Amino acid sequence: MAAKFAGDSTVALAMCGDGSTSEGDFHEALNLAAVFEAPVVFLVQNNGYAISTPVSRQMRAASIAAKGEGYGMPAYQVDGNDFEQVYPRLHEAVERARAGGGPTLIEAMTYRMGPHTTSDNPDRYRSREEVEQWRGRDPLTRIQHQMYQRLPNAKTHIENAILAAEKIASEARTSMMQLQMPDPQDLFAHVYANPPATLSAVAEEYAQQHAAQNGENA
Repeated sequence: MAAKFAGDSTVALAMCGDGSTSEGDFHEALNLAAVFEAPVVFLVQNNGYAISTPVSRQMRAASIAAKGEGYGMPAYQVDGNDFEQVYPRLHEAVERARAGGGPTLIEAMTYRMGPHTTSDNPDRYRSREEVEQWRGRDPLTRIQHQMYQRLPNAKTHIENAILAAEKIASEARTSMMQLQMPDPQDLFAHVYANPPATLSAVAEEYAQQHAAQNGENA
């Protein structure tokens, strides 16, 4: 909305999963964006499950894209594991928003190969056969195959991209490990101008626990 009122070229990209579309915040955001023609693209990654709840038990709509149409904005469903489908739609939506055309919703059909969290056991709600079926649609494998078909030096491009990505990741890890540990009391700073007694008591208790765990004098 700030970009809309400022009249600049900023376009926001809002990403969420299929489960989030059952939340009230999602619908409020779509309605507000449509009414004010906000420069935003809503990208919904539909991996079929809200943790363990399948999409078929989350909604009766034909698709999540249909929800965008219900709020009066262009909405599309694409193969989220196919770069050649995702990128053109995203590019079109961004340019439309930048030109003052308002929001767009894109539903990208994809899959979560692993568990939702470390405490999740996906074998309880989906079959191994389903997982293996989606494994064959891996987006990285697909785009590599497309590159091999169309680029004469695809192998070199892919190897260079992997090396560059590994270098960036390695430098990021090294930089992060060199950072100093933050002061635990920062958790309680900049929350209130005048902290209530209850928060101050919690901060003091936390400081004592931290000192005890680290062999420090409180």
